[in-house]
Amino acid sequence: MIEPETPRPDPLQRDVRLERTTTIPVLGIPVRYESNEEAVIDAAEEAFGAWHVAEHVPQLLSEERVRIRIFVEEGEEAAVAHAGITYRVPDPDRVLLRTSGSMAVADVARRDATAYVTRGLVNDTAHFRYGVLEAITLAILTQLDRQPVHAAAITRDQAGLLLAGPSGTGKSTLTYAATRHGFKVLAEDMVYVQMRPRLRVWGLPGHLHLPATARRHFPELATSLPTLLANGKEKIAINLRTANALPEMPVAPRAGICVLTRSGGVPSLETLSGDALIELMTSRLEPGFDLFAETVVPAIEMLARYGGWRLHLGDEPEDAIPFVEEMFLEIEGA
Repeated sequence: MIEPETPRPDPLQRDVRLERTTTIPVLGIPVRYESNEEAVIDAAEEAFGAWHVAEHVPQLLSEERVRIRIFVEEGEEAAVAHAGITYRVPDPDRVLLRTSGSMAVADVARRDATAYVTRGLVNDTAHFRYGVLEAITLAILTQLDRQPVHAAAITRDQAGLLLAGPSGTGKSTLTYAATRHGFKVLAEDMVYVQMRPRLRVWGLPGHLHLPATARRHFPELATSLPTLLANGKEKIAINLRTANALPEMPVAPRAGICVLTRSGGVPSLETLSGDALIELMTSRLEPGFDLFAETVVPAIEMLARYGGWRLHLGDEPEDAIPFVEEMFLEIEGA
C-alpha cells in the first residue's frame, strides 16, 4: 500500500493564515496590518497607534488604502546585537529590505508591502519596529502626498511651526523649552507635509530626546540620565504624554517654517522669502532626506505662505521663546 505523500509547506507561506490584524490611519492614510503573530500587531500599534485619533475626523482620512503583510517564520538572525539591515531602491515604486534571515518588499504602485521575517528579528522589538515595520510603511506613504521634511514641529491650537536645521543645531532643546510655555510637540525630527486637497502637516509625537547638555538649561532635568537609543546615540528621553505636551490631533492645518542657526550670545530673528527658505532647506540635506531633494521644494513653498524665518539661537533656549511667540502670532493671523 502506498502511503499518501505528506504535503510540503509552501515556501512563500501562502498557506499561512494572517489572522492577527489592525487598521491604523497612519498620516491619515488607513493602513491594514496583517500577520500570523500578535507581536507584529503590537509593534504596529506601538509605532503608529497615536494616529487612531484621526479615525474620529473623517475629513482627515485619505481615500487611499495600504496593506502590510508580515509573515513570521521560525529562525534567528546573525549572532550580532542587532541584525544588519540593507535597503535597496531598484526603481521609484519599490523598496527592498534584507537581513541575514529576513526580507521585505514595499510596492508603492500596488499600495502593498510583504515581509518574511524571523522570530528572532521580531523579538528584537525596537529594532524590528524601527528598521522594518516603520521603514516599509513609510516607504509607501511618503510617495502618497506625504512629503518628509527634516524638522521638529510645535503647535498651538490649529497652528504649527516647523523648526528646521542640521542635527545638533538645537531643534529638540528649543522644542522642549517651548513645552514649558504651553506649546505642544507635533514632531521631534521629521514631519510629513500633505499638499492636496489642502495643506496639512502631520507628525508622530511620542518622545522627545535631548542631549545631556540640556540639563544645564532646565533644572527639572538635573537628575535625568541619558539612555542609549537604537541609532547608537545617548539622549535624555522625555515622555511627551507624561509631560502633557501631546497635541489633541497629530496634524496642523497651517504651519510656518523657521530655520535655526546657532550664533551664541543674544538670539535674533529675521524674515525670509520663499526662495531663501528653499536654498537653506535644500543646500545641505542629510542622508536619507537627500532622496527628496526635488520633491521637497513644493512643500517648502506652500509652508512659506504662512511665514518663513531664520532664528539665530543664543546661549539660553528660553531666550528664544519670545520670538517663537512672535512667529505663532503671524501664523495664527495668516
